[in-house]
Amino acid sequence: MVRNPRGLGWLGRIIALVVIGGVYAGVMSAVFLTPAPTPYAAPIAENGDFVGVDYRGWFPDNLKTFDTSVQAFAKNNASYPKAASFTYRTGNSQYTPLQFTVGCTSGSGCPLKAFQDAVRGLHVGESAHIELQPQDAYGLSDPAKIKVRFLFEDVPATTTMDVSAFQSLYGLTPQDGTFVQDRTWGWNATVNVAGNVVTTRASPEIGQVLTLGGKWHAQVLSIDDSADQGEGIVHVHHLLTAADVRAFVAVDTGGNFVIEALNLAAGTFTVNYNNEVIGRALDFQITLVTLKKAIP
Repeated sequence: MVRNPRGLGWLGRIIALVVIGGVYAGVMSAVFLTPAPTPYAAPIAENGDFVGVDYRGWFPDNLKTFDTSVQAFAKNNASYPKAASFTYRTGNSQYTPLQFTVGCTSGSGCPLKAFQDAVRGLHVGESAHIELQPQDAYGLSDPAKIKVRFLFEDVPATTTMDVSAFQSLYGLTPQDGTFVQDRTWGWNATVNVAGNVVTTRASPEIGQVLTLGGKWHAQVLSIDDSADQGEGIVHVHHLLTAADVRAFVAVDTGGNFVIEALNLAAGTFTVNYNNEVIGRALDFQITLVTLKKAIP
C-alpha cells in the first residue's frame, strides 16, 4: 500500500485532534477554573501567641498536687491528694485557664520556661506531660533555710532585745512587770524593762501542752531556773509523728516552713523554710485550651 505523502490519513487526523483538544482543555482549565484549596492545618502555639492552658502540678515523689487551674482536681482530694502548701482558691471564677504570652520572661502570670516549652507546638485540645528537675523548675534549696532540731529541746527561758525589736515582735510598747505571750512557744513571759533593754522571762506550767507553728503539739517537761548562769532553761518535748512530715505549712518568727523529715532514732526533726516547690522535682500535665495567634 502506498501512503499519501501529502496527508496524515484519517487515523492520524483523529489522533492530532485529540491531542490538540487535550492541550486546549488543559490551558482553559488552568486559566478559568478555581484551583483546589490547600488542606486546612490547625494552628499550633508559637512564640508571641496568647494562650490559655489548664494544668495540674504535683510532686512525683509523693504524687501530691501543689497547684492546679482545674476546680475538679482541686476539690477531689481522694484521687488528687494535696501537698502541704496547696491552697484552695475561693470562688468558682478563680479556677480558670492560665493565660500568658508564649515566650514571656516576667510578670505574675508568666510560667516557667520549661512549662512554656511544653506548650509550644500544641494544637488546641492537645496535652503534654513534663517532668522537671529542681534546676529546671524553681531552683535548688537554700541550705541556710533548713534547720535540724531536737525532739527534746532545751529552750532558753530568757530573751533579751531592744525596745524597737520588742515593738516589732509584739506590736506594743514594753512595760515593766507586764506579761506577753511568747510568739514562738505560746507560753506566758514576764516583761522587764531597763532603759532600752527589754528582757522576757518564760513562765510556762509544767505539763503544759503547746501548739507550735499553729500546727503541732509540744509539752513542757520541766523548768531549770538556775541553768545557763541563771538565764534558765525550759525542757520541751515535740510530739511529732511520721504523719506530720510534709503534711502542713507552719509559721513562726522565722517565716513559713514545713517539717521536712523526722528521725525518731536520732531524736531529731528537720524544718525547711524554703517554699515547698523549691528544691523539688515537679511534674505538670498541661492542656492547651485557647490560642490567639500573634499579629504578624
